[in-house]
Amino acid sequence: MGSSVQATCPCGLETEIMIGGGMMDHETNCLFPCCCEKCHSLVEANVLVKKLRCPKCRSTKIIPYSDPRLASEPVGCVVESWFDLTLTDGAYKCPECEKPTLRFGPGSILWD
Repeated sequence: MGSSVQATCPCGLETEIMIGGGMMDHETNCLFPCCCEKCHSLVEANVLVKKLRCPKCRSTKIIPYSDPRLASEPVGCVVESWFDLTLTDGAYKCPECEKPTLRFGPGSILWD
């Protein structure tokens, strides 16, 4: 079953992002928050595909938030995980303001 996380940054970025896959597609679909370095967006992308692409601008300059390069604080408490992908309540690089002030918290959606 998939879930969601709430992403917030003091710059004004606030969005809910889906994580995981449904019962019927979890082997081929795993949504996870990603940072697009081209269009500076926080997006959800299927991290099970061989070549990640931003769903907004189609760029391949996209990094999942499980990548340590985007974390600016030591690992905090786990907010959400899916297999080996983990998000904590630590600070991450915001794609919009590029400051290390993006945080993830529990979302309000469970889906299948």
